[in-house]
Amino acid sequence: MTAIVNQETCNGCGDCVEACPLDAIEVKDGKASVDEDTCGDCGACVDVCPTESIHVD
Repeated sequence: MTAIVNQETCNGCGDCVEACPLDAIEVKDGKASVDEDTCGDCGACVDVCPTESIHVD
């Protein structure tokens, strides 16, 4: 399982980047991107996303 970002609704705010304890998320070209190998499936990014663009699957 890993965090998945809906690229259509992500606004690139970076809240998820700040919330991720494993530094598995970065904003590229104005959208959040998750490194699946680093993601620990904690859901911290899901809780802070203002556009509800992230889910753990």
